[in-house]
Amino acid sequence: MKVLNKKNLIRFSIFGFILWITGSLLGSKIATRPHPQKMPDAKEIYSQPVENQIFKSFDRVNISSWFIPKIGSQKAVIILNGIGGNRLNLDARAKFYHQNNFNVLLPDLRGTGESGGDVITFGWKERFDLLAGVDFLKEKGMDTIAVHGLSLGAATIVYSLQENPDYDFIVLESCYDNITNALNNRVERIPLPSFTYYALEKFTELRVEATQNELSPEKYMHLCKAPTFIMAGDSEKKVRQEETQKLFDNCGAKTKQLHFIKGAYHENFMRRFEEEWKTEMQNWLDNF
Repeated sequence: MKVLNKKNLIRFSIFGFILWITGSLLGSKIATRPHPQKMPDAKEIYSQPVENQIFKSFDRVNISSWFIPKIGSQKAVIILNGIGGNRLNLDARAKFYHQNNFNVLLPDLRGTGESGGDVITFGWKERFDLLAGVDFLKEKGMDTIAVHGLSLGAATIVYSLQENPDYDFIVLESCYDNITNALNNRVERIPLPSFTYYALEKFTELRVEATQNELSPEKYMHLCKAPTFIMAGDSEKKVRQEETQKLFDNCGAKTKQLHFIKGAYHENFMRRFEEEWKTEMQNWLDNF
């Protein structure tokens, strides 16, 4: 009977291990899965002319975008959405910048919208998409290039500082500080010991081709020399207030500003806090 129980224990352990590995592999695929979406005619969204543009990222991924020109202006901004989103979610921000005399580039980051790519990398490789967009704008003759990112899009900007620290200004909304906190903040309500996420983290590293140590925007903020505006909700659970404060404290810019929207969660601030967002952003843009 003891031998039988021992055998059952071994079988149960093997089954549990296989289940753990399989579940972790599946979880990593879900976390990094692409979110393709067919884009409508831009004329349905914007009243002014919009150019459909496709350019290649530095690692040869096709990036689809809309370019909204502002006649007579050499100022431009690139706006980047968060995970699972695409340029469709950025229309209100695009119109705001356009009204402030900016040309606007709205790329679908890899794995989203109509862009290529089959893995989401939390901003790590998406930075190559952004840098290709910067080159596109330079070819257009833009002499002022700003960047504005939401969540994953914000992290994309921070990672890109390794190659390009020379933006004219930066706006970061709800940027995570490191991938470990980003994961823990999302699964903390699941009553499992922390070690059970080890395999998930390692499989995700393999798919993203970056380590947890590298996936830490907080470690690159010292490279940020451009004027920087960081915005977040004071009630966010996915990006906690102290994590946002850490990004701000680590920012190497001489001109920097931090604003918490009271009562806001990890969400699109333009939906519930449009007036506050516009007021804060207008005050910021008036400096440029």
